[in-house]
Amino acid sequence: MRTVICEVCLKSKILCNACQDKLNKGMTTEDEIKIAKHIYKLSEKMRSIRDVEIVKIINSNILIIVTGRGDAPKLVGKSGSVVKKIAKKFKKPIRILEQASSFKDFVEELIFPTSVNGINTLYRDNEEILRIRVPAVQKNHLLIKPENFSEIISNFYNKKVELVFEI
Repeated sequence: MRTVICEVCLKSKILCNACQDKLNKGMTTEDEIKIAKHIYKLSEKMRSIRDVEIVKIINSNILIIVTGRGDAPKLVGKSGSVVKKIAKKFKKPIRILEQASSFKDFVEELIFPTSVNGINTLYRDNEEILRIRVPAVQKNHLLIKPENFSEIISNFYNKKVELVFEI
């Protein structure tokens, strides 16, 4: 299993210098490490997730786990068995996404089943803001709270984003 920290650190209670440096620089978080360690423990019992790559874990109002290409079905498990165990442990709904080839693809996967009308780039006060336009009639279908959406995108892409519902 590949995660943001090395396999040695996944097994132990302390972090090596390289992984501790990633934590100190903000490349990973305590939550991400805790969740990755739990998934690693599950992988010891479940062979199907041993070769899964976890790119990023974002802990928001739902737990978002971004995997490498082709690894999402493995992490979901047969009949959702793996996801159910993770959700039970952290008492949150889980969203498994594959690493997208583009920003737009990632946004569309993140807010599925809601659709994206478009993405606009705004320039305000010397900063770039991406405006994601979503149909207002689909607002209730959104699984992620609009206020958390910006935080999630910022964590993953380091971009400032606003979600706009249009009629």
